[in-house]
Amino acid sequence: MFNELAKASLLIFLAELGDKTQILAMAFALQYSVGQVLLGVALGSFFNHGLAVIIGSYLANLIPLSAIRLASAVMFLAFGLWNLWSDEEHLNGGQKALGNPVLVVALAFFLGELGDKTQLTAIALASSAAFPAAVLAGTVLGMVLISLGGIFVGTQLGERIPELALKLISSLVFIGFGLINLSQTVPERFLTPVNAGLFLAALGAVVLLGTAGLLRQRTSGSQGELRRMARQLQALDRLLGEICLGEANCRAERCPVGYCKKLIKAELSGAGQKRRPPVVQPYVQRGQSFNRRKLEEALALLEKSGVAPELYAELKTNLEKLLRPL
Repeated sequence: MFNELAKASLLIFLAELGDKTQILAMAFALQYSVGQVLLGVALGSFFNHGLAVIIGSYLANLIPLSAIRLASAVMFLAFGLWNLWSDEEHLNGGQKALGNPVLVVALAFFLGELGDKTQLTAIALASSAAFPAAVLAGTVLGMVLISLGGIFVGTQLGERIPELALKLISSLVFIGFGLINLSQTVPERFLTPVNAGLFLAALGAVVLLGTAGLLRQRTSGSQGELRRMARQLQALDRLLGEICLGEANCRAERCPVGYCKKLIKAELSGAGQKRRPPVVQPYVQRGQSFNRRKLEEALALLEKSGVAPELYAELKTNLEKLLRPL
C-alpha cells in the first residue's frame, strides 16, 4: 500500500512540474492565505482524482468531458474578469471573493484537472492498483506538494509587488488559462479567424476597461488617503496648540511642542521631504508640566495618521518627552 501511495505521489509530482497546477497555486496565493490554498488544492484534487479512481473511463459516458472542460474555461475567464473588475474592498479582502476561498480554489482545481494528464494518470494507476485508496491519497499528496512551489512564489511576490500589479497578474493568469481551455474545447467549426478575432477584441476591451478602472481607483484612493492624512495632521496641530503652555519666553522649535508643530507645518506644505535634523534637540525645561490627557490623545491621533515612518518616529519621540516631566 505504501509503495502505491509513494509511486502515485512521485508520478503526479513529476507530471505537474512547471504545469498549470503550480501557476494556478501561485495566482491563488496572491489572493488567499497559504492554508486556504493548500486546503482548496487538496479538496479539488481529492474529488477530481476520486472521480477518476471510482468511475475511471466511464466519466465520459456520464458527463461529456468536452462540456466539463468548456465549463472550466468559462469559469477561469469569469474569475479573471471578476477579479479585474472587483472594487478596492475586494482587493484588500480577497478572502471573501466569490464566497468561501477554499471552495473557490477547490472548484478551480477540480474543473481545471478534468481530462488533464494528472487525472488520466490517476485512472491508469487505479486500474491496476491493489489499494485504490492509496492511489487516491498519493495523487492528492502529489498535487499538494507540487502546489507548494507555486504558493511559495506567490507569497514572495505578494510581499514585493504592489497590490495593483498583483491583481493584474492574478487576473491575467486566470484569463490566460481560460483562453487555452477554450481553444482546446470549442469545436473547430467555430474557431474561424473572424470569430476568434471578434472574441479576443471584445475580451481585450473588457480587460482594458477593467485595468483603466483599477488605475482610476488607485489614483482616487491615493488622493483620498492624502486628504485623510492632512486632516489628521491638522487636528494634531490644533491639539498641540492646546497643549502649548503659552509661556512668555517661547523657545519655538527648541521646545518639543514647537518642534512638532514645525514638522507638521512642513509636511502639510510639502516641504517635509527636505527636513534637516535640528541643531539643538528639543527638550522640556525643568518645572514644565503638560496636559497628560491631551498628550495621550495626541499620541492616539498620531497612531491613526498614516504618516511616513520617519516623521512618525520623530513626532512620537518628541511627544513622549512631554510625558516625562523633570
